[in-house]
Amino acid sequence: MNLRRKVEKGVNRIWRETILQPIDSNLLGVREYNVNIEEKCKCYGLYQLKIEDKEIFDMYVREEGSNLCDYSFANNFIWKGSIELLWKLIHDNFCLFGLTSKGMRMMLPPLGKNNIQDTLRECFNLMHDVNDGDGFVSYINYVYEGFLNLFDKSSYYIIEGYPDYIYNSSNLIKLSGRRYEKKRNEINFFKKHYNATYEKFSPQHKVDALLMIDRWKEEKIRETNLLNHREAHYYHGIILESEAAKCAIIFSEELGLKGAVVAINSQVEGITLGEYVAPHTASILIEKTNGDFHGMPQFIYQRFCESSFSDTLYINAGEDWGIEGLRLAKMSYRPCMLAKKFLIYDTKDNLGWQ
Repeated sequence: MNLRRKVEKGVNRIWRETILQPIDSNLLGVREYNVNIEEKCKCYGLYQLKIEDKEIFDMYVREEGSNLCDYSFANNFIWKGSIELLWKLIHDNFCLFGLTSKGMRMMLPPLGKNNIQDTLRECFNLMHDVNDGDGFVSYINYVYEGFLNLFDKSSYYIIEGYPDYIYNSSNLIKLSGRRYEKKRNEINFFKKHYNATYEKFSPQHKVDALLMIDRWKEEKIRETNLLNHREAHYYHGIILESEAAKCAIIFSEELGLKGAVVAINSQVEGITLGEYVAPHTASILIEKTNGDFHGMPQFIYQRFCESSFSDTLYINAGEDWGIEGLRLAKMSYRPCMLAKKFLIYDTKDNLGWQ
């Protein structure tokens, strides 16, 4: 190994330690698990989700055929700063659980389509045991519509969640017609007024991208203070979102992510990362831009779809989490479909929904 390779390897190790340290610190600050919960998890043979588990996760998720953005190793792994991800094979199904100080839930339904009826019962029994006495209701998140045909629904409450916004990729690339006139104008404004360069994301951009995320975080915190959001979750949410973005940047190669950066006067002011989540669907995992540059979000979005995902039919931009401003922004790009997803609760829990 030559000197250059040794230096690059050493820097990459430092980056990883730098990103994982604040994430792990957040874990300690957010969770404060009691010993009883940790011991219960060990008793059930649960494994902490690690980057090395991507291969087995991908093997199982391919069989589901879902185009939801949640059915991605990256889209789960990067949020390890806010939730402990644990997994186990049950009846040869990959079962992914999320644990916080409040309790345990499933991040996805069991992946594998093997004896789903019994698998669901074992998963709920596991969650009930971990959550027993803590007042946290066990449930399964991000269930795709086709999964509901794999089991007897009479023992469960099925609740529809927020859908994913899915677009024809050709529309996002061409932005043709009057309905996209405003988007084209914003892009043209950006190109006219700023000395910007667009580059494919590569390892050499990591340091500048991480610094950009820190600037984005500080600006969002200032905005939050100006808007007088006193709730702790606003501030904490910004911190966790920035750490998720950093995690995606650091592990971009292992996670198989494509990306791009936009620099203004040689300084990175915008970054986006995405991936394929199904044979004909790509997903935009993160997009962060400096709000001082009008038109940059539209510019980087269009260019990224064009340069990285022109070979796919659809682009998934994720859900809106019930945030009105985000809903309006996603609707402004004219989705061709809203992909439904559901939550599953056990009827044994007295939820008062009947």
